[in-house]
Amino acid sequence: MSNYRLLYFNIKGKGQLIRLFLHDHGIEFTDDTVPDDGWAAIKPTLPFGQVPAFWDGDFSMVQTAAIMRFLSRKHGAYGTNDTEKAQIDMAYDGVEDFYVRYIRFIYDDFAAGKDKYLAETVPESVLPTLQKLLMRNKNGEGFLVGDKISFADYHLFQFLDALMDLSALACLEAFPVLKAYYERIKARPNISKFLASDLNQKRTFNGAGH
Repeated sequence: MSNYRLLYFNIKGKGQLIRLFLHDHGIEFTDDTVPDDGWAAIKPTLPFGQVPAFWDGDFSMVQTAAIMRFLSRKHGAYGTNDTEKAQIDMAYDGVEDFYVRYIRFIYDDFAAGKDKYLAETVPESVLPTLQKLLMRNKNGEGFLVGDKISFADYHLFQFLDALMDLSALACLEAFPVLKAYYERIKARPNISKFLASDLNQKRTFNGAGH
């Protein structure tokens, strides 16, 4: 029986990476959400005053990347050697750069900037770079690094899933390698089951209504 507990807002956001990892690996955990009126009391109790927060029994931590690396080391999803670990770190951080810009756009410029983001930023900058990154490993026919899924793959999938929610047709049709990758990860049995669950379906990607 797992003693894992995740605390996050009742959205997908950064907590979704951790959920995807745990569901995909068939690991039981408690998926707790911050109560609507409870954040002011919870925030001061957490390092850096932020979520996602994660517990493994009495041990607790925050920072999404740190949590993902912790879980990956424990459950064999961090490459097979130091070179693969470095490539996974690089891929995760590269996706994170794009994700941070996406979040900034969502919260600061969504209404006015959506059309330009989908028409220019995504097809001209984001997706070409990500597809090129994916194709560095076996022409993009497997995972980002090596022969096994890593925590970087969950980040890339979650980001692509958020973009697809913005506009499925505008995103992946012109990038067949990236689209095939997205569909492969989405079809993994435990991920597919989780994504189809009522709990997941009710959550938006962020707190801005998307």
